[in-house]
Amino acid sequence: MSILKILIHTPILLIKMHKLWKSFPAVTAFSGWNKFLVVVLRALMWIVNFFYVKKRFAPPLYFHDDPLHFTFSDLIYFAYKYYLHPPIMDDADGKTARFFKNRQPIFSRKEFQVIQRITITAAGDLMPYEWIQKKYCTHLWDDIADDFLSSDFIFANLETPIDVSKPLVLVPEVMLNDMLFNADEEMFEIFMGIRYWALGIRPNRIPNTHSPIPILSTANNHALDMGEAGVSATINFLEEKKILHTGTSRTLEEKFNFPVIEHNGIRIAFIAYTYSMNKFTNPIDKPWLVNHCEVNQPNADMSPIREVVQHAREKRNADLVILSLHFSNAYQAYPCVHIIENVKRIFFECGPDIILGNHAHNIQPAARIDFVCPFTKKQKHGFVNFASGDFIAYDIFNWGHLTQYLKLHIVKLEDDGCQTTDNRSDNSLSSVVHRPLSILEKVDFVPVYVCGIYQDKDNRELRLLDAAKLSEQIKNNTAPNFLTSHHRKEFEALENFYKWYILNESV
Repeated sequence: MSILKILIHTPILLIKMHKLWKSFPAVTAFSGWNKFLVVVLRALMWIVNFFYVKKRFAPPLYFHDDPLHFTFSDLIYFAYKYYLHPPIMDDADGKTARFFKNRQPIFSRKEFQVIQRITITAAGDLMPYEWIQKKYCTHLWDDIADDFLSSDFIFANLETPIDVSKPLVLVPEVMLNDMLFNADEEMFEIFMGIRYWALGIRPNRIPNTHSPIPILSTANNHALDMGEAGVSATINFLEEKKILHTGTSRTLEEKFNFPVIEHNGIRIAFIAYTYSMNKFTNPIDKPWLVNHCEVNQPNADMSPIREVVQHAREKRNADLVILSLHFSNAYQAYPCVHIIENVKRIFFECGPDIILGNHAHNIQPAARIDFVCPFTKKQKHGFVNFASGDFIAYDIFNWGHLTQYLKLHIVKLEDDGCQTTDNRSDNSLSSVVHRPLSILEKVDFVPVYVCGIYQDKDNRELRLLDAAKLSEQIKNNTAPNFLTSHHRKEFEALENFYKWYILNESV
């Protein structure tokens, strides 16, 4: 970005920052000692600020978020955006922002005959924060359970090993060094509270008529935190609980034994990959342990993903492939432009139908990518959600307190062997496409406010609140009594963030 552009954009950006944050800091610690640490770290980053004028507004080009490949400059930028200034511009002089602002509707076909349907609720990351204890999560699900449970399947990313032979290791309130996670059974029950409620431990006011099937991704940057033994222990734990999982394997054969669920005549494969395992790598003799593809790097080799998607299509007869991708840039409103280009390559070279992204710790936008399937050579609509944010977690980073879940509506069409005309207004692809058997019909986006009610370290509560409903309650002066002035200011800033960056509306 030139000096002239910085001078032109600076007043606009400062006004925008004032609207979005209204002096709300990037991070808000809870306990006294950690508040002191945050003040010190923010002061250090203010010093860095004098040398990071450009990066205050935009990420450095090709930033990859992978600790294994961090330079000292990368580390400083990571700390800078977390503790002081999350970047409010993209790294491509507005190209990324325009890409999301001008995106096509997820679904825009003419009428056709739907013969079967499946709904999938897709949520974000499940992480072992100190807040995730039963004594703090009694009412965690009360506000969203009805809608969240109304799907046939539920999908989320389990961002921690669960090795019950080892101690519980939680996310520290303030990040100062490398973190190695490990959850336990109690925490897992909170993560999967949706399932336990569905099996009959739900409040009496909710009729027990539906039990969605959970599926978890285990491919993420914390997959190797407890080593190879932790990968096996986590898989064993999930299988004992009869939870479907994808992304890590004990053997090479298991790598290709990912879940392919069949419901209402629709076969859907669930595949998961991660861009990094932090500073760890797969053992040389066990490259299949964690599904890994460096999709955050420029010009990444996509063949690992292609191989598994092709297996899903040709060997497992999947009608539709969902790829869970742990990737993108943490603590940024937008992914970097090279990562968006890599996503386009994944569709064209590997051919999944849906990419469910996570890792950013805050919501990032979704998009439709039109592509030609490398296997069928048919033109298709691909859907990518770059990040839904932390779902069951409680980071001190304030953008992380707004999460969302998606309701994916997948339909099977009447196969009459005909072609159908697409209604798109753009001319980037031919207007005549072959009609697939199973497609993503529409996506519902449901933002959720992760409300942490803190009095002291032993007296706190965590709730998931439907953001749309809460917004109306605040307008009508009927908000819950536990909502403090701090919560109201934070929620207002998060609403503005969501409208500006995710919905591309003015605030």
